[in-house]
Amino acid sequence: MKVILVILFGCFVFTSFSQSRENRQKLSFKDSSEKLTSSTGWSYNETLGEWVNYDNVIEKDNRYKTTWESLNGEFMMSHKQQNFISIQTKSLIFNDEEFFVLLVKKVNGRYEYPSIREDWYTWEEVRGYVFNKIEYDKILEFDGEIKLKTKTSIDLEIPQFGDYDEPLLLDLIQTEMNKEKSKYSPEYTFPILKTTSDGSEVIRFYVPNYWRSSSSYSYDFDKEYFESTISEFNKIIIR
Repeated sequence: MKVILVILFGCFVFTSFSQSRENRQKLSFKDSSEKLTSSTGWSYNETLGEWVNYDNVIEKDNRYKTTWESLNGEFMMSHKQQNFISIQTKSLIFNDEEFFVLLVKKVNGRYEYPSIREDWYTWEEVRGYVFNKIEYDKILEFDGEIKLKTKTSIDLEIPQFGDYDEPLLLDLIQTEMNKEKSKYSPEYTFPILKTTSDGSEVIRFYVPNYWRSSSSYSYDFDKEYFESTISEFNKIIIR
């Protein structure tokens, strides 16, 4: 009996230690859109009673055009969540389903010494927002306002001298897509509005964000937005 137990135990140990190690299958992008690299950010300055515009960032303070003109650019953009350098869509297959990843390359920043608010520095990063096909198809044909929503997003900082690491980006996306989302997981919304301005159809939008109900964390197309021609906005759409 003891001999049988020893043999069985040995077989169990051998089986446990002889299981093969298999790496996770890598994802790859299937299709890519063009890049949107320019859009006008408009914001209504209630104190002045004027609309203020900048390239690729929503900012209502017009002093970056005059008094603080030297700070117009990365410094100003890094202080505002609504900014971008480029926007592009890529598609991929995950678990036999097609998904679409909106990639927003943008500027971010922080203080080196936040307690005394000194030495502000900036960096570029890519934020990815993954939409399933049903959600993404809303963008193909619409009138008025639509909202693309997802609970799957990733952030990837770009090295100071170089471009983002796409294999790492795909690994981050796959890891995030494998996570089970709950009703309490943050939901990111990509608001888009087709409307008319000066007699022409235009697209107004925000880069995706985790919008909340308080006024400082919500969006309002009556007060601010990015605006592009339809042909320019269509650059980011995969059909």
